[in-house]
Order: sequence, then C-alpha cells, then structure tokens
Amino acid sequence: MGSVDMSVRPATPTAAPPGVPAGASRRRPAAALRPHVVNYTGFRTEFTAPRRRLELPTGYVTLVFPFGEGLWVSRGGEEPSAPLRPAAGALISGPRTGWAIGVHAGAVHGLEVNMSPLGAYRLFGIPVTHFGEARVDPADVLGAAGRYLAERLRDLDSWPERFDLLDAVFTARLEGGPVAAPEVRGALSRLWADSGSLALAAAETGWSARTLRARFREQVGLSPKGIARVFRLQHALRLLAAGVAPAQVAAACGYHDQAHFGRDVKALTGLPPSRIAALRGGLPPGSALDRVPGRITSLLLPDEVPGEQRL
Repeated sequence: MGSVDMSVRPATPTAAPPGVPAGASRRRPAAALRPHVVNYTGFRTEFTAPRRRLELPTGYVTLVFPFGEGLWVSRGGEEPSAPLRPAAGALISGPRTGWAIGVHAGAVHGLEVNMSPLGAYRLFGIPVTHFGEARVDPADVLGAAGRYLAERLRDLDSWPERFDLLDAVFTARLEGGPVAAPEVRGALSRLWADSGSLALAAAETGWSARTLRARFREQVGLSPKGIARVFRLQHALRLLAAGVAPAQVAAACGYHDQAHFGRDVKALTGLPPSRIAALRGGLPPGSALDRVPGRITSLLLPDEVPGEQRL
C-alpha cells in the first residue's frame, strides 16, 4: 500500500513511545475491533524537502484519509504523478504482491488505518479483491456512516477524538458484516505460520483448487499462492533484519536456493535483499519506520543519485 512517511522526525525533537514515529500518534482500536483492525495512526509532518518511501507487501489492507494536499502514491515501481486531494475520498490499498512508492512534499497531514484482509471483508462487506489501490468514497464501503467521514475526521480537534470516531463507525459495522469462512481463516493462519505449507493448507479446507482460489480472492484479496509469497517474504525480511546471512535465510524460508530467494525478493519489492538490508540499517520489524507491529513494511529511500537506476 502506498503510505506516508512516518519515519522522520520533526525539526524540534520530541519523545515518542518505542515503535511510534515522532510527530505521529498511534493507538489500537476498541477491544471488539482488535481481531479485525490492527491500529490507527495519525500523522502530521512539516519538512522543506520531499520524502520518498518504498512500501513493501505486508498482507494487510490500509485505509488512508489525507487531510491536506502533498501526498502522492503509486504502485509497481512507477513514480507517483498525481497527488491525493482532501475531499470526500480516502485511499484503500489491499493485499498485493508488488511494491508501492509513497512521496510527500514535506508537509503532510492525515490518518491511516491498518486492518487484516478478513477484517476488511467483515467491515466493508465487499470482496477484498476490489481493493487494489483506489480512491473511494467511504460511503461506498461503510454506508451512511461513511458519508462525510473524511471531513468529520479532519475537523475534529485531537487524535483521540478521531480514533474514537473510527471505533464507533467500525464497531457499528461488525454485526451486519459478512463472516469469513472458517476454512479461509484456518488456511490463512497456517500459511502465516509456515508459508511453505500451501498444499497442506489447501488440503485441510476440503475444497477444490478452484473454490479455494475464489474464496481467497473474495475474502483475502490474493490467491493462496500470492499470500503465501507475501508471508514468506515477510519471514525472510525478518531474518535479514536480524543479521542472518542470505544463504541461511533462503534455506530457512523454503526457497530453492539463494538465487531463487534473490529473484523473488526483487520481484516483490523492486530491490535485491542486500539493498533492502542496507536501507533498513538493522531496524527490527515493527520499528518506527513500519506501519504495523511485527512486520517490515517500509524503506526510506535516499535522494536520487545522478545516473542511479530508479525503482
């Protein structure tokens, strides 16, 4: 998903809790929502130069409400060309097997919601496969409660008030939303625990391959093979961040060999493993650079160097 730069610090340093970027406010949702929504993050930064971030596949769904201009997002390695504008809309980004580039012009203000794909299916009530990277009116996915939601969030005076409003809107959606199939939930849990167990996860559902793919695309947004690739990438990046050698990472995560590991990582992220490790600088998963706990979601891209190939 394209997201915003929450890794940078304001001109006047301020203290922030571990894992929360300075200049941002982050909170877990209400208890009833926690099986579905990971966190809320409010952000507001003011810098004199643009910032570029590479957003990696995570398996989550992200909803962004921009409160001001100056945020650009694109997918597949293309540089963003048009800013997101504050209006009735928001940006929804579903699970994907490719990277995105997020750029902000220095000053950016908005709110981000991260949720599981099964949570998005429950709360929005439509197939998750529709959430590519699209601008939507929240009323289209949240009904009457979503009408003017972006404006209401923007006009409140504090992050706690905004987070409370989201709690109220999402909690009201729980009772009437569709429930994910237990087979999909079970297969998804197994694939996160062991992304190489695709055949076993599929067999445990008792479904045909066609039915399994259709249900996954509806409720997860990717095929079983696609989400397994994303989960394997996340496990591999965690090991890289811990300083494990690439050859050992490849073996531990079920790649055929180190070359296969390198090709798959570059296909999913646009960068080879060595470059990712260098840009991360040893930061653990869930650091202030990342949008969700326990996963490696983002890389802060350096200023362009003349002659250097772009993503």
